[in-house]
Amino acid sequence: MEKFMFRVLIALSAIPSAAIASDLDVFGNMILRYEHESQHNNLPNRERLRLIARLGLKGDINQHWSVQGRLSTGLKNKQNVPAITIAKFNTQPQPDNDVYVERLFMIGKFNLGKSSQAQLHIGKIPWQSKQVTDIFWDRNLHPIGVHLNYQFNEQHQLQFASLKPLDGNSDVIGLMHIMQWNMSYDLEGIKLRISPWLVDYHGQQGASYAKKDTELDNRSIRLSTSVDYKGFKLGVDVGHSLESFSQFDQFNDQKTSLAVQFSQGTLKQVGNYAWHIRYLRVERFGVINEFAQNGTGRFVTSNLQGVDIRLRRKMNHNWWLGARVSDIKTIKGKDEQGVRLRIEGQYQF
Repeated sequence: MEKFMFRVLIALSAIPSAAIASDLDVFGNMILRYEHESQHNNLPNRERLRLIARLGLKGDINQHWSVQGRLSTGLKNKQNVPAITIAKFNTQPQPDNDVYVERLFMIGKFNLGKSSQAQLHIGKIPWQSKQVTDIFWDRNLHPIGVHLNYQFNEQHQLQFASLKPLDGNSDVIGLMHIMQWNMSYDLEGIKLRISPWLVDYHGQQGASYAKKDTELDNRSIRLSTSVDYKGFKLGVDVGHSLESFSQFDQFNDQKTSLAVQFSQGTLKQVGNYAWHIRYLRVERFGVINEFAQNGTGRFVTSNLQGVDIRLRRKMNHNWWLGARVSDIKTIKGKDEQGVRLRIEGQYQF
């Protein structure tokens, strides 16, 4: 990873400053969050005040290429945890408080015909494929690699990615290939999106930090689909692993993941509300444990089931307030459960 980032930095430094100075933008956001986790079987309650702060730069190189980088607070060796703890209200360990390069990448955009175009991301990139939820991949993680979007027309898009997931801040672990076909239709006011995709993850031994199943190969077939009518959306993310996990007797048949979400609203205008109600059932190998969403519970990212409810309101042009409750328990094995309450606000510029 260090060698790759060094090469990217050298390439970016070779860009004449005048080429991007006229289009250079500063952007970022801050999230202040009260978080209370309770009702566990084996874990103590945890109550704290947390902060996420991000600051970035982006600019155009020419008519086809742009560049973007962003710093973030968080745990640099566990980058799906972008929050730092600024106050504790009960006895609990103090986690690390780091600042690191969260993303650094280039974007190429090319028109290929009347209605077709291509977009290429290269570097330490945000997750680009289309899902209703983060059940498979936590979007706070920014792998290193390439991602190609090929838009054939308004209805059809092909996405391909070759990615090296992160093992903390200083290395990578395994290799992941993704192919997704996105189909979008508007049927008399009903918006339908269907996105089948294939994931091929090649595991690697010897992780320093990302140790949860990253040594195991895991190929899966997946489907993300949604129906939107008058702003109300019903979405489903489902996946099933094609691998054999016979060495894990208790979990060898636990290979499916499912998220069903009912939602409404956006935060585009002041006064807008946005909410979702989500049901989750994620079996042990239905996702790759290390890279799956950790926003709903502290004790697992797979082998879980439960509900997640979120409500936000756009207060003015730059900020929103919201609350989120997740009630999660394990499916098999060690019996654990927990309720996570979050009250938060985000300021964005």
